[in-house]
Amino acid sequence: MTSGNLPPAALLAGGLGTRIRAVAGDTPKVLLPVEGRPFLAHILDRLHAQGVPEVVLCLGHAADRVWDAARAAAPEGLRLTASREPEARGTGGAVKLALPLLGSPFFILNGDTLLDAPLAPLMKLHLRREAAITLSLVRSEHAAEKGSVRVDPQGRVLEFSEKVADGTGLVNAGVYAAGPEAFARCPAEGACSLEREVLPGLIAAGSPVAARIVEAPFIDIGLPEDYMRVRRRLRGFGGGR
Repeated sequence: MTSGNLPPAALLAGGLGTRIRAVAGDTPKVLLPVEGRPFLAHILDRLHAQGVPEVVLCLGHAADRVWDAARAAAPEGLRLTASREPEARGTGGAVKLALPLLGSPFFILNGDTLLDAPLAPLMKLHLRREAAITLSLVRSEHAAEKGSVRVDPQGRVLEFSEKVADGTGLVNAGVYAAGPEAFARCPAEGACSLEREVLPGLIAAGSPVAARIVEAPFIDIGLPEDYMRVRRRLRGFGGGR
């Protein structure tokens, strides 16, 4: 698969951002300014640069505000579609709601993280492994804070753990390749968490959950201290090559 025929991406852009409210106030996380532009704009730029043709924005909190900002920031040629939650559905429920707009397969991206790694190899691996969902993982010295992921030598995800002895480990970078079957256990209505319910549920059921470990710049603005480090400059980012 080349960057010219990539599938659409679901962008999780509806979170409340409770952990960063002391810095963000009532501004949605995806609209926090980084280098003078909404964080969301940087994500859209990189998706377009890689050849993703369409982004389905999973909207919840401040949906109109986020949608208007996305339309203003989207590069020419990138199609935007909105999937609006009637009530808070959680990360898994938001993707479940958007499935009719996504087809199969598709990418999923967190709206508060940015990973400068190519998407085509992730999708190739996902299809080759016939996985229900495939995660992008990065090595981090802060795994004790973010929670680590344990994989076997073949790259199959075995476990999510909050406890890491020395603080280093593999962490979820918030970029996935998936198919609709991964969300079969999410209820049609109500909240469902991708991280706490969908992924552990798939592993417990024996469904294939694969991982791609990447060495690439990664930032997460979900915590105030992380956002303050990157708000002025996206150091090390090269546009997703």
